Amino acid sequence: MLAIMALEFRSLLKERRGTIAVLFGVPVVYTLLFGLLYSANIIKNIPLVICDQDQTAVSRALVQAFADSERYDIVGQVVTLEDMERYMRNNAAMAAVVIPPQFSRDIKLSRAATVLIEINAANLMFANNVLSSCQEIVQTFSAAAAQKLLEGINQPPDQALRTAAPVRISVRITDNPTVAYSNFILPGLSINGLQIAIYLVSCTLLTTEYAALLRRELPVWAIIFGKLAPCWLLAVLSYLLSIGLLVACFGVPFRGSPAHLLLVGGAFSFAITAFGLFISSLTPNVLFVIPNAALYIMSSFLCSGYSWPLFAMNDFGRSYAALLPITYAAATVRDIMLAAHAPGMLRNTLILLGFGGICCLLAMAFFALRRKKAAAKFQEGLT
Repeated sequence: MLAIMALEFRSLLKERRGTIAVLFGVPVVYTLLFGLLYSANIIKNIPLVICDQDQTAVSRALVQAFADSERYDIVGQVVTLEDMERYMRNNAAMAAVVIPPQFSRDIKLSRAATVLIEINAANLMFANNVLSSCQEIVQTFSAAAAQKLLEGINQPPDQALRTAAPVRISVRITDNPTVAYSNFILPGLSINGLQIAIYLVSCTLLTTEYAALLRRELPVWAIIFGKLAPCWLLAVLSYLLSIGLLVACFGVPFRGSPAHLLLVGGAFSFAITAFGLFISSLTPNVLFVIPNAALYIMSSFLCSGYSWPLFAMNDFGRSYAALLPITYAAATVRDIMLAAHAPGMLRNTLILLGFGGICCLLAMAFFALRRKKAAAKFQEGLT
């Protein structure tokens, strides 16, 4: 046993240094990458819209309390519910605060004034954060208002109780009203599973048959698209099957358009298949594909903004997420299923198609270059 161990160590350190690089490099890269992405620890700058229907000094004081909190970034202040809902439906805001009419008068008359908090719960990571932080802000404001009202006033017990807590919170949760974790996470995991499957298949399409392809006198575009089309079509079928299972077996709501869902899924499958072909055109053999697959697959979902919102990431995290196809697909599919629409669907679809097209062009260029070099070496061998 000791002799075998010695031989294995010697082989790893001298002949298989690539294995050592993978063994130590992947954990170090992940630690650095995710440490940078999640270094903030808490979600800050949540996009918030304020609907102030009272427009008094008291209501503006409550608005200022939200503005002073580092948890929120007020992206709009409106006076009608229709304008507020427009922010929410376009995903310009992830939460809304509605201050009702006569808010100031109800507080001064010792009536319970209710503030409505509306939350888009499609992403539970910041929905729970909004619930806790909004309660903290409103309770602090309520205590300060009660302190001013109780100064020098003698009141009966029931009225004093209402005065001590003059502001209450009413919560309305949209898109995922049951706050079900499965509704939030399963669409993203399904898209990630599809990505893993497509990438593992497509990144070896050229590598495994490279020697045979080099001997063919076929146009480069015919080889690339001949390899891409079957994988892409099967991937789309797999995508539809996965979505069907989520709805039929696990009760994930489906409120959107099947055509929109197919459009996004088809564009995403094309982008990943083309990306895998591009990687396959670069790698000399399957062994070089494995570490690339591990780095890409594990990091892409966690950095896509699906679980940890993009607005809570630093500049590096957002820049890296912008390069990942799953960033434009996972949240879009979730929004179509849970909210019936995704504001950025068309833009994201075009980005995915553009990404796939660029990868196809790069794959053809590198494949043609490698085939030309191989042909030159073959001619040298003959001479």
